[in-house]
Amino acid sequence: NNMFKKDKRSTDNTSTFYDGSSTSSAERKDKAPSPISSNFEGTNKEVASASSQSKTEPVSWDSLDPSSVFDMSANASTTAESPAVTRQSKLVVSSSALPPSALQAPYKRGMQSASTAADQIQADKMEVTHIIANYAVEPLEMLHLVDRWLQQLLGEFLQQRDHFKHRLGEKWQNQELTNIKYDDNSDRIRKINNAYKELERARDTILSRESFDELNNYLRTVDDTTRDEIKEKFNLLLQEYFRILQCLRFIDRESKSSNADNNINDIKKNLLKLKELNNKQTHTICIVGLEKAGKSTFINALLGYEILPTASERCTQIRTVLKPTFEDSGQQLFATVKFYDDQEFHVFFDKMTKKTDENQHQLDQRKVKVIEEREILKGKFPEEHFYITGRIDENRERASIIDQLHKYITGEVYINIIKEIAIYTDRLPGKNYELLDVPGFDSPIKEHRDAGLQAIKAADAFLFLTNGQQPSLTQPQIRLLHEIQENHFEAMQRAFGIITKLDLCQTLPIYQDHYDKAVNELIEKNFKPEHIYVACPRLQILDRNTEEFRIIDRKIHSFSDDLAQGFERSKDGLEKFIEYELPKTHLKQLIDLGRMRLVRHVLEGLDKIKEKQLLPQNLDISIDEYIKQQNIENWDQVYYEHIFQPAFAKANHWHTTTITKERTKFIDDVKFKFHNFFLDLTKDFLKETHQIEQLMFETHGYTKIQLNAHPTDNQVREKLSIELEKLVDKASDILAEHFHDRYICELENILYDICPQLKDLYCTKLTLEKCRNETHALILRVCRPVIMATLRYSHLDSAVKQDAINELIYIAPMVVFNIANASDKNNGGGILSSVISKSVDSLSSTNDMTTALIKTLFKK
Repeated sequence: NNMFKKDKRSTDNTSTFYDGSSTSSAERKDKAPSPISSNFEGTNKEVASASSQSKTEPVSWDSLDPSSVFDMSANASTTAESPAVTRQSKLVVSSSALPPSALQAPYKRGMQSASTAADQIQADKMEVTHIIANYAVEPLEMLHLVDRWLQQLLGEFLQQRDHFKHRLGEKWQNQELTNIKYDDNSDRIRKINNAYKELERARDTILSRESFDELNNYLRTVDDTTRDEIKEKFNLLLQEYFRILQCLRFIDRESKSSNADNNINDIKKNLLKLKELNNKQTHTICIVGLEKAGKSTFINALLGYEILPTASERCTQIRTVLKPTFEDSGQQLFATVKFYDDQEFHVFFDKMTKKTDENQHQLDQRKVKVIEEREILKGKFPEEHFYITGRIDENRERASIIDQLHKYITGEVYINIIKEIAIYTDRLPGKNYELLDVPGFDSPIKEHRDAGLQAIKAADAFLFLTNGQQPSLTQPQIRLLHEIQENHFEAMQRAFGIITKLDLCQTLPIYQDHYDKAVNELIEKNFKPEHIYVACPRLQILDRNTEEFRIIDRKIHSFSDDLAQGFERSKDGLEKFIEYELPKTHLKQLIDLGRMRLVRHVLEGLDKIKEKQLLPQNLDISIDEYIKQQNIENWDQVYYEHIFQPAFAKANHWHTTTITKERTKFIDDVKFKFHNFFLDLTKDFLKETHQIEQLMFETHGYTKIQLNAHPTDNQVREKLSIELEKLVDKASDILAEHFHDRYICELENILYDICPQLKDLYCTKLTLEKCRNETHALILRVCRPVIMATLRYSHLDSAVKQDAINELIYIAPMVVFNIANASDKNNGGGILSSVISKSVDSLSSTNDMTTALIKTLFKK
């Protein structure tokens, strides 16, 4: 009956609900209120109001109406047969003494508490991720951590200094340390020694008297079938001479001899010229002669047909070149006409002068005609080509081309228009020869004469044609030969004298007299006797079946076999000179240059090395051993000053810049990266919702009559706390890897500069795993208490939650201060930030130093 008596206790709704405290109501009245219970009073009131709606007034048995329980009218009826009155109880229709709303109250309270718990969990998740992302990592702590790591690397590097020196010593001796500059003096001594040895070797071998005698004897005995062998000997000797010149130049530079350099350059220039001549693939032969010397007839004889003007016509004034046959797109190229360009044309045009019997008007008319003809030919500039196509009769095509070329060659108007006429033939002496008819030696224009002299200088040989009918050389001929020798002293070594027109002599004595005089004249002018030929070139053009051919042939055979065979012999002699004598001449010139000039310079170079003491004197060891000893003596200084100290100083400079000068950059970088790393990792964590009501339904327990959200709330929070701590671990790993790559590896790379060739020379003992562990320790020092104070405990466990908050204040007062300070600035914040100040005030019961410092920190 007592359960239905009226409850005499206070009817305050909030006092009828569990507030998470394990103390009695009386004890709570005497105890100071917890900051958490006051803060979450509103939440508890929501749960209480839901139950008060279904609450009924207590019922007392004293006030109950018996009729409401028993039906007295039915029980009062009696029968006649019954002697006494019997009372029976009547079944009550209602299944409970409570109304339906009161019966549903436990369910509604359970659902309301589940919903509130889920909302609180979600709010706590938001708050804890925000706090960890922004405040859990103290950048200055990370700065000190990274600084200690870098100091560890530098300390390890410094401790291994002598070890590095030992390992690098061998590479230093072998000059394998490419990252440092070796002593220039050692390299200089080695080069001087090499040059000295090379000059000694040259003096005793290729520049010795025995070597020169052997080469000269080879040139005297070599036959005409060893052209390639001669060229090979030339190239080998040339390479040796160039090597000697290089050594001489180096010695002169080291001994500071200025005058000798000019001599060496002159020798080098001569060597290059000889090399160019020896390697020529196409050889040029000039044909030189004054008027009436028979040049045109000689060239026509080589061609086999008349194309150049002979004695009855005007002499040739256009440069004519005979070249080997050439095919272009299946067509045989017969001739090419090359024209002067505008600049060249005006040079010669402006120098046109009056002839002996010509007045100014006639000169002007001749100039006008030249300009008019040039304008007509401009469409063919810069070259005009003539081909034997084979589409019509080949002889007729050739005759037509010859007529046109003959017009160009004999036409006076074309002298200043056409630069050169090239005629292609297979009747030249040799395969790669070009015969150049050089006009202009009797020209009044200086440019024409200079061009002729230049052509002789560049030619491999030249034919000087003289008229045998006038055996004594004329003054113009003597002057021409003098100009040739004056400009090119060695030209007569390449000169061939061709005596023409002796077939016109009437008798043998006259022939012999003219022949002897002409030959002697040429010998006096430095022609070699073996290079003088007598020839009858006009016989080569005549038809062998004609009477004229037979008469001339009998006549020249009666005079001498030399005259009969002279034309062919001159061709054979010219070919032999080009193919065999010219390479021998080049080799002979190279030998003479070495004997007369190089030997003297080599001996002077060896003396300079001794006089200037460019090499150590009286060495009883090799130069390599001497340099090695010098290097060993200098190694300590080189290692500390040029290897270790620069690398160590560079590393320390980078360390100071990173930790001190760029400290702000480091701090901002740490905040930014951890903030972003952590928020990226917790996206799914924040999105997850928690169905406390569903979990309450699915959980097995002692009874389900009263639904209590608190156990489920506690389980979910514990699971979430573990999950969040793992996410903190991952973010910590990422941050540690960033530190390792950005700072540890970077400093290692700088320290590798001590020897780039040995990447394993230095390797730190600081591993990535150690970096992770130490980073974890610092981050979890704050993150774990934060998780405990915000997410781990339910708001119904106010005392436990308060203890967690107090511990957070003790462990990380600066983090708590930053949270509260940020909350004040933003006019609000999360649940934790709202209770921090009250929690600090609640610590007033203790009087230790830590509490005093905390209270001072939060003092407004």
